[in-house]
Amino acid sequence: MNRILRVEAGEWPKLVQFGLFGLLLQAGLGVGFAAGDAAFLAHVGSDKLPVIFVLTPPVMLIYTAAFSFLLVRFSMDRVVDVTLGLLALGGVAGWALLSAGLPPAMDHLFYYALKLYLAVWYIALYSLFWNFTDAYFDIQDAKRLFPLFSAFCALGMSLGAGVVSVFSETIPTRAFLLVWAGVAVATAPMAIVLRRRWRRIADSDADLDDDEGGVLKQLALVARTFRTSRYALMLAAMLFVTLLLTNLAEFQYATVLQKGRSEAELASLFGRLYAAASVFNLLVCLFVFNRLVTRIGVRNVALILPLTYFAAFGYFFLVGGTAAALAAFFAYHGVLTSIEYNNQNLLFNAAPSAVKRPFRTIVEGLCEPMASLLAGGFLLLFARHMDLRELSGVGVLLGAALIALATALRHFYPGAMADNMRRGWLNFADRSVAAPAFDPAASELLRQKTQEADSGVAAAARALLHARPPLAARPADPDAELSPATEAFAAKLEDPSPAARRAALQALVSVAGRGDIGLVPPLVAGLPAMDRESRAVALSLLGVIGDVDAIPQVLAAAAQLSPRELRATEAMLAGLGEPAIPRLAQALANSQASYRARSIAARALADLSYAQFLSQLDRLVSEELDATARRLATARMFEAQAEGSPALELLAHAYRGRIGEAVDFVLELLAIGGFLPDFDLLIVSLHSANPKVRGNAVEAIASGLPHATWRRLDPLINRRAGRAGAAGGAVDLIPLLEEALASGRGFEVAAAAQALAERTPPAGLAAALRPALARDLPASARESVAALLDLDGEAAVTLVDVVAELRARPEFAAASIDALTTLAERVRPEAGRRAIELAVKGRTLCLAGPDIDEAAARYPDLALTLLKATDTRAYA
Repeated sequence: MNRILRVEAGEWPKLVQFGLFGLLLQAGLGVGFAAGDAAFLAHVGSDKLPVIFVLTPPVMLIYTAAFSFLLVRFSMDRVVDVTLGLLALGGVAGWALLSAGLPPAMDHLFYYALKLYLAVWYIALYSLFWNFTDAYFDIQDAKRLFPLFSAFCALGMSLGAGVVSVFSETIPTRAFLLVWAGVAVATAPMAIVLRRRWRRIADSDADLDDDEGGVLKQLALVARTFRTSRYALMLAAMLFVTLLLTNLAEFQYATVLQKGRSEAELASLFGRLYAAASVFNLLVCLFVFNRLVTRIGVRNVALILPLTYFAAFGYFFLVGGTAAALAAFFAYHGVLTSIEYNNQNLLFNAAPSAVKRPFRTIVEGLCEPMASLLAGGFLLLFARHMDLRELSGVGVLLGAALIALATALRHFYPGAMADNMRRGWLNFADRSVAAPAFDPAASELLRQKTQEADSGVAAAARALLHARPPLAARPADPDAELSPATEAFAAKLEDPSPAARRAALQALVSVAGRGDIGLVPPLVAGLPAMDRESRAVALSLLGVIGDVDAIPQVLAAAAQLSPRELRATEAMLAGLGEPAIPRLAQALANSQASYRARSIAARALADLSYAQFLSQLDRLVSEELDATARRLATARMFEAQAEGSPALELLAHAYRGRIGEAVDFVLELLAIGGFLPDFDLLIVSLHSANPKVRGNAVEAIASGLPHATWRRLDPLINRRAGRAGAAGGAVDLIPLLEEALASGRGFEVAAAAQALAERTPPAGLAAALRPALARDLPASARESVAALLDLDGEAAVTLVDVVAELRARPEFAAASIDALTTLAERVRPEAGRRAIELAVKGRTLCLAGPDIDEAAARYPDLALTLLKATDTRAYA
């Protein structure tokens, strides 16, 4: 059942409770609509429907203003309470008036009022339910579950209409208004249960509910949205034309179906039709819509109703008669209800998040009434002079216009999703933040900070006070040799003293030029260990020297730099020009290189030769997805047998980290290739803790990629359980550990070696681990493997032991393996400034505060987990 309905484990209680809420609301509406439509057509007639269309807008304008005021002044919960109270009072009052024996003229006016009452609640209850429900689900859950809620609503409408159809011969029409009032009273407890049991989700990473302002401010924001968002404008226009066609379809089928039928016959006919349409809607919502929207996407589903209306009015135009009336009825009450309304709930998700609820309320509260006004005015003026075939021709033209609007909406949808993810972010790319203006007190404070012993604080203060201009490129001189002076400075780059290395770098700025390739090895070798200011100078020097053959070494070293320095490296490599293209392409295709290095290579290559980048894109994406799927299966096997083995647990965690990096890398490649919006925006939204923000990112990915690519990415992004995880203890891990040992990736080699040591007899351990020492490994990983072999005469603390201890601390727990490895490499027996102590295998080791700061500057995940450990705000 879960597979058929696309329901995940643990979701049934929430699904059933929200579904029952929708069922009860729609059951009452079904009772009112089936009885009210029959009463209006029997006592007034379909020729007066245009009057209702004209009168609906002013009534809805009053309702929308009241609804918006209550929504802003109180909350959605209070609006639900008020609505249910009004439904109960309205049902009782309507029954009392009809039972009072009003004079014929008053009785005639009452049926007009009843039809208007139904029109208002048809819009209002729909808007109320989805505004209320949308706050509890993100877009990805909505794509799966909202059709099921619509199925509950369709079932409720079917039950309500069925009650009228069955009892219309024995119960007076006015009594059904009392039934509707009773259903409204029964709905109130369910609404209370929902808001007490489940927690609402904020629309963005800044909770906007606390700063919505008053009604006038909301109206101003909505008006501004129409001016600034083409997507919002297209969505409103599409809804408006859809409702024009809906009103025209209602007039057409009502005119045909009312001929020759009494009030009871009409009530019975409409009861059967509404029930049949609701059964159709139930089947579509349960089994079709979520598969449809998953397969072809939200923006493509938006084309279904326009094509259906176009076909229905074309049928009316060519054939006419009862069959055409039934086709129009099912286009309205079937396709519109089961597919278009469901899809509109998802389309509204791309509306600007800051005004999504008021925007939806105003659009739904005014678009339909204004469409009714226009359709009603048109029918009042021209219906007498046009037959049904001519009106159908108007419907065909409007259907073609609706197809054009849906096509435009489809085009703007991905951009609107990206805009929504961007809202509420600080724009660190704004150039004005790089050149702040300080008052005298702040300038004096910064000058004092430059004298502090903490080099990180002093360097930051100097950078703020004195922005360094980029080094000017010197003319190329391929015949130039390394001068004796330059050679002396290059030798000092390997000096153990940081001050001596810093002085040598500053001196090289004035003497180094293009072609000084002898400087490249010491610059690249020392790059990861330099302080921040020295790294910036070294990158500039590498750009001036312009040695394209050193690109692989530069990329390997740059993988340990901060995000800002990664961008600087990318710009430096792109500045080398076309000679760099072959090396960049080679680095991009190197699966053994780090993803950070390959990311830099991809961006720089796309800058220099977009065609070269695109020529590799499909192959790279396919290879990465294949490798990541295998890695995911291996990680599950490690996790299944990791109990009691910290090394195996950390190896599985490292594999999971590699999977995340691989997915991010694939998304970055696709973003550079033009399939996805801005990568930096997309990827951080994808990793947001806010389900709505993450859901929007997933939706942007799903709507931008070919379906075959998305099917392969989907389980990796959503980390769905697979069959591989069920292998459990039946899998022999030794070959998998040996494969990890041969990978050449530092921490994975160390963790695999330690896991092998736990499973291999001492006599065979040396043979198992020695091949790893023959590879080019980082020093920390090599020392760990050597410690396991006891080559130095005594067992030592391994890299894996230190990482396990770091990960056990709350302030480091969420950091990546790369960040933890960098920290572990800086652990010392002696205490430094602001040091924290680690107890590892009975020994006390220390990690200095400046070392933590330096690592956090290079790895954003570490910086964020350090912040989160001290900041308990929901969106820190």
